[in-house]
Amino acid sequence: MKTKLCCLMLAAAVFAGIACAQGPASHEDQMKTYVNMLRKDVRGEWQSIVDQAMGLEAADKAKFWAVYDSYQKEMKAIWDRRLANIKLYAQSLDTMTDPIADKVAAAAIANEQGNVAIRSKYYGQMKATLGSKAAARFWQVETLLGQIIGLQIGAELPLMP
Repeated sequence: MKTKLCCLMLAAAVFAGIACAQGPASHEDQMKTYVNMLRKDVRGEWQSIVDQAMGLEAADKAKFWAVYDSYQKEMKAIWDRRLANIKLYAQSLDTMTDPIADKVAAAAIANEQGNVAIRSKYYGQMKATLGSKAAARFWQVETLLGQIIGLQIGAELPLMP
């Protein structure tokens, strides 16, 4: 369990390092930073962290990754929509109107709902494939990593004007 916690802490350090490396910037520079953070290919790091945190035996790893790869493909659409929403927010920051604020908020809510729906779907698949404990661990790991990234991005985004 300590190893799994250490892996998640390592993930926090890896992802937080991206945000900490940046200083104050213009809105345009901040937008580029957000885009780069979301587009950065952290798949190898992410997979390594997930692999360590899951702590599965070799036979179960193959089953897990077969399901997880499908999960990641579906989650990519959520991240793409999140990126588009961040771009809209950043581009509109200086000229924010109520309709744009509503659009940004509605998209953020839809993304969160989509995220939970996809994780719920794959929780069921993980449970059927590996059992309840591994499925619950999958949920925990994905939730924690998502929260780490969300906090990192949220810390960099200015509040709604």
